[in-house]
Amino acid sequence: MLQFLVDANVFVAAIKNPEKKARTLDLILELVSSEEIRLVGNDLLLLEFKKYSEKFQSDMALHLLKLLRDKMTIVELDADYIKNCIKYFPKNEIVDIVHAATCLQENSILITNDKHFDKISQNKIIEVWSISEAIENLL
Repeated sequence: MLQFLVDANVFVAAIKNPEKKARTLDLILELVSSEEIRLVGNDLLLLEFKKYSEKFQSDMALHLLKLLRDKMTIVELDADYIKNCIKYFPKNEIVDIVHAATCLQENSILITNDKHFDKISQNKIIEVWSISEAIENLL
């Protein structure tokens, strides 16, 4: 079974302009509907999703938020995983550190277009797929 953490920028890409970003929307729908895929996350990720669903208010945003929340397993992080990830990020990127630590702890692939994750990915601490890579590999 594949495991993923879907970063908030994937969610935003799908809801900001759904007609233009149809493939990103298709990706999220595949992630939430496939029985071969497990989604993991943390409380900060849920807060980000909620914030963006309120910013880009639409029925689609609320529907995707519910689908992601229902499918996602929220994990309690062990502090050691956070310590292992901290050196790969600027100090003010706490949310990204927590997302990376979640992926490390749960052995999950991060789907994101956020360049803050380049260093931790290049050092092979966690596996990171861009949105394009995820679409190519999963759709």
